[in-house]
Order: sequence, then structure tokens, then C-alpha cells
Amino acid sequence: MISLDKPRILMVEDDAILSTLTKTMLIRMGYEVVGTVSTVREALGSVVEKIPDLVLMDINLGTTFDGIDAANYIYHCFNTPVVFLTGTSEPDVLDRAKTAEPFGYVTKPFTREGLCAAIEIAYSSFQMNKPEIDRIRKKFLETIAGDDAYFLIDEKGTIIFMNGYAGHMTGFSYGEAFLAGLGDVLVMKDRQSEVRFSKQSLIRDIGTAGILNQVYVVRVVSRNRKVKTAKMSVKPIKDRSEQVIGYIVRLEEVQGKML
Repeated sequence: MISLDKPRILMVEDDAILSTLTKTMLIRMGYEVVGTVSTVREALGSVVEKIPDLVLMDINLGTTFDGIDAANYIYHCFNTPVVFLTGTSEPDVLDRAKTAEPFGYVTKPFTREGLCAAIEIAYSSFQMNKPEIDRIRKKFLETIAGDDAYFLIDEKGTIIFMNGYAGHMTGFSYGEAFLAGLGDVLVMKDRQSEVRFSKQSLIRDIGTAGILNQVYVVRVVSRNRKVKTAKMSVKPIKDRSEQVIGYIVRLEEVQGKML
């Protein structure tokens, strides 16, 4: 039986047997498991799609972009707490994991009691530290899943997440765009020029828009050469130390030509 007081959980684990066993364990303890995925790309997409209250994340996922990297954006951008599942005690890995500001660690192999304690402590701590964040978090994730194009990029312009409407606007699927450079997926032109933004100037202008909190009118050219006019706004994503770790880029399509 699922308790209404318990967090809804997304589990990210690439070991199929461990994933199944852990899911069964969670359900028997009264938790709702909203999804089980095995890659960081699926994890980021599922956070937006399913809006879990907490993510159980295996650290050792992928190579160039792993569970620690994903958790960093899941928390700092999507405001969703993460508890790490880890089979390592290597100091360098754990030190890097701290940068994602997880709300707990569960060391493999783990017991039912240990897993439950880690989840409850983590979720309670998250709610106490950020009493208003749950409503804001859910509204934000619902907005990202809507009818404007959203891109989450790191500070170098690498695409970490994009929603379905961004795929519609560019002609690229999220699977194709994941970890690609924004300039390789998003072709933009000034509203009064036929010259496209270079990859370097695109990232520079996005950073400037985030700092100045300005809205720009641009034209977006999809891979099938359809042109759409859109209003572009940018929000910097910062960690606890106020270091910019990425940007949320929003493109709101407008009808007709804006003068």
C-alpha cells in the first residue's frame, strides 16, 4: 500500500537485477516508484515527465557524463533531491559527488532498513530546508513540459536536456541532441539578417542574455529548413557557491513577423 506521506521515487540504475530488486523493496515499503531507467539521459527526461519527489541515482553511469553530472543538474536546475547509490568508497569519487549536493548516500550492498532511512532523512531534510520549493518545483517542471522550447545547457553550451517542443522546433530528437553542442542543433538568425549565429557567438550571446535578463527576438531554422520566429530568454543555473553551471534557454514561438 502506497503512503501519501512518502516521496514518489524515480530510480536510475543500469544493473537490471539490482534495479528490479530495489524497486520491489521500495514498493513493499510503501513507496510509489514512478519509473526505473538505466541512463542519465533517460533520468533527466523522466524527472521532467514524471516529476518525482526524489531520485535514487547510481553514481557509475556512463563515462563522459555520469550519475554525478546528472544529479548536479537534477538538483540545481530541476530542484529535485538526489540520493546516490554507490558501490565505491574511493575518496576522489566521493569528493566529486559532493559537488552535486546530494541529500544522502546508500552504499551497495544495502539493507531495506538502510535504504528506507536514507530516503526518509533525505526527503525530510529537503522539505525542511526549502519549505516552498515543492510547489515551485512542480510548476517549473510542468512548464518545461509545455508548448515552449526549452534547452538546458552547461556553461560550455553542451545540451543536457531539451523538451519535446525544442525537438519540434529544431527537427532533432532529444536522443540525437544529448551532449551535442547547442550550435550543432539550434540554428538561429537575427530577425533582420540572413547570417546565422556562429557556434561561438551563440553561446556568448546566451550568456549575455542571462546576465542582462533580456528577451531577444530571433529566427530559428529547423533541420528541414523551416523558419520560425521566437522570443528567446535565458536563465542562468547556479550552484550553492553562485557559480554558473549552465543555462535554461527558452524559445517562445510567435506568430508572424515581430518588428
